[in-house]
Amino acid sequence: MSPAKRDEQAAILNKLKQIPIFDEIKDVEEFMQELHGICRKQQFRRGATIISEGDVGSEMYIVYSGAVEIKKRTRAGDDYTVVILKAEYNVFFGELALIDDDKRSATVVATEDSEFLVITKEDFVRLGDTYPSIGLPVTRAIAKILASRLRKTTGDMLTIFDALVTEIED
Repeated sequence: MSPAKRDEQAAILNKLKQIPIFDEIKDVEEFMQELHGICRKQQFRRGATIISEGDVGSEMYIVYSGAVEIKKRTRAGDDYTVVILKAEYNVFFGELALIDDDKRSATVVATEDSEFLVITKEDFVRLGDTYPSIGLPVTRAIAKILASRLRKTTGDMLTIFDALVTEIED
């Protein structure tokens, strides 16, 4: 392996070790090598749509370089920015596609030329079937993210309900 290829592989492994859903396996070099083996790099130019809300997708994206904007559409058809994710934040999106086959819940647009590490559902499932010691901790981490989002949504709904009740009573 050439020194440049070795450096690139080391940089990708380092990035993967920074991603929170891999925390439980990041210290096991064999696991990280296997994970690295199912990642492919993909580039998008500034302004490119990576994921469209409502489309079905089967990939998770790790922001390797660059930045993206996560957008949602209101019922009235207006777009609003939920969050901007930058590579230095060690972030990812689309992780639910590794678990289910549902539609994408948001649109993701590159805000600058960006590069991603992409993991497909097919590769993730195959990796988990072959190495349950990799698949289970990562799936557990995704489940924790989902639980946290559900709790936040429930809290937000209660806040909205309380505000509505107060408005009606006044």
